[in-house]
Amino acid sequence: MKASVIVVVHAGAHHLEDSLGSLAAYADRSDVEVVLVDNASADRCGEEAARKWPWVRAVRSESNLGFAGGVHLGVDAAEGEVLVLLNDDAAAGDGLVEAHLESLAANPLAAVSAGRLLSWDGKRHDFVRGGVTFDSHAFQLGQGSQVADVDPPAAGEALPFACGGNLAVRRDDWLRTGGFDRDLFAYFEDVDLGWRLWARGREVVAAPDAVARHRGAATSAGLGDLRRGVLFERNALRTFHACADDACRAAFGPAVYATFLHRMTAFAGERPEIEQVAADPFGGGAPAPSRRERWRRRYREGGLVGSARHLLARLLLGRRAGSPVLEDGLLLMQLRAAQGFFAGVDRAEQRRVELEEARTVPDREILERFPRLVVPTYAGDDEWFASDAFRALLPDDWPLEHRGLDEVMGS
Repeated sequence: MKASVIVVVHAGAHHLEDSLGSLAAYADRSDVEVVLVDNASADRCGEEAARKWPWVRAVRSESNLGFAGGVHLGVDAAEGEVLVLLNDDAAAGDGLVEAHLESLAANPLAAVSAGRLLSWDGKRHDFVRGGVTFDSHAFQLGQGSQVADVDPPAAGEALPFACGGNLAVRRDDWLRTGGFDRDLFAYFEDVDLGWRLWARGREVVAAPDAVARHRGAATSAGLGDLRRGVLFERNALRTFHACADDACRAAFGPAVYATFLHRMTAFAGERPEIEQVAADPFGGGAPAPSRRERWRRRYREGGLVGSARHLLARLLLGRRAGSPVLEDGLLLMQLRAAQGFFAGVDRAEQRRVELEEARTVPDREILERFPRLVVPTYAGDDEWFASDAFRALLPDDWPLEHRGLDEVMGS
């Protein structure tokens, strides 16, 4: 069985010494190939990589396809029956490909073998297993924990999804499911794929011996927090819409969409100027903060210097100074996520229809194996999740686990 290792790089040429160098043991193997996808890198690093590592097959896209689209380009160029994905900022441990192949061979119902990611120094977990929330966000459970403190899953243990930075998938299963959702661009494409595979009666299983070291967020940091946040929020909505069956939609939909809207209002309230503009003009909510309270907040948040800057701006610009602008990060993040979701909602609906035509396992059965998590993550979540209104929106008879953020990250 031939394996194709696919590495996608956009702005990580400086990491290729680690990722491609760690694959040098496969240079002379006829049953393993390495495909590098140069995803519109500014320095055309794929050309240099092909010269430095002549056993690497490099393909290039002239536009940034995101991680999801980049993997598709690599799959199109690959010849293997098994596709092994490795992040460009990760280094494969000894025998990584073999461990994935052994895992798939031992588990014929498995479409995906989920490897582990460790911190670069090998002392902490980066990805050991994942969890999915009721609104389709995902957590790397135990991320940052000392390796000795959290046991990895047993070989062949069922997982809801595998991390796209270190997984292996059978080509046939990839093609049947349509692979990663290209519209997701980056983030949660692995969650979407795992959900779709389980719905089709295929499995995702742990391969604890397939280990790679990872420079955590080294590549994604280039996107910036706001852009990453937009992808997180948009992609979670899209994953829920494209994957949930009718019963799951009915059970969780009210809580999913109400939580998205609640976060938007919570983010607006983080700035006194926006809170004033967004306040209910008919007295249905709390009164807008007074001028004195707004100045107190500015002093608490910006100190004397920040307050002085605001006062100077008011003197120079008049009342326009301090008016809300759409550079206000979290609110803008949520608005962009909503716009992105609706821009692609018809394509998401088509993916849902295609999945339902092929589905053999209902979501209730999937969630019996992988209960959805309720985890306060953003400002305002603690109060919202503890409210009677939110709890009334959650289904009573579906598997749910309520956890704290510190518990999830350290569990």
